[in-house]
Amino acid sequence: MNILVIQGHPDIHSFTHDNAMNYYNVAKQLGHTVNLVDLSKAEFDPVLRYGYRKHMPNEKYIEYVQSLISESDHIAFFFPIWWAAEPSVLKGLLDRTLTPHFSYLYMKNGTHKKLLNGKTADIFTSSHGPQFFYKMYGNVLSRWKHLILGYCGIKLNKCYDLGSIGNNKDSLDRRTKYIDKCAATLKR
Repeated sequence: MNILVIQGHPDIHSFTHDNAMNYYNVAKQLGHTVNLVDLSKAEFDPVLRYGYRKHMPNEKYIEYVQSLISESDHIAFFFPIWWAAEPSVLKGLLDRTLTPHFSYLYMKNGTHKKLLNGKTADIFTSSHGPQFFYKMYGNVLSRWKHLILGYCGIKLNKCYDLGSIGNNKDSLDRRTKYIDKCAATLKR
């Protein structure tokens, strides 16, 4: 399987980064073709400066990420949940790469055509809030499933969240078990 890992935390020393890198390494060990987009190292303009009114100048990095998305069968997203959303650098990557004519096409009858059909994704997150909080007050993962990935034709398999990071429930053992759980999804 051709897997694309998108590491969406801007800090290379984060728990999210460690989790994504473990997943990447386990996928390689299992014989998958694996590519990595590491937003802690990426250099691109994450701001969609004109909305979709005007096309921004092409950037090699954006074109590179689009080529990785095109080639992938499965995409694994890793990011923390901050203010009930993904980090701004990841939102910027989505804005710049999942564009009209690449991931979807507007139709004259007011509908749209999904251009990334046949791909699957998993989402692995961490958050300071407890897991039930997002289900109760608005689920960031539901937005990803229906309004981001689903809009483009990517089928979301499963979402995994490690909530209560940094509180009295948190421990190295708990984090290690979560990292192992995320990597174990490669064996299903």
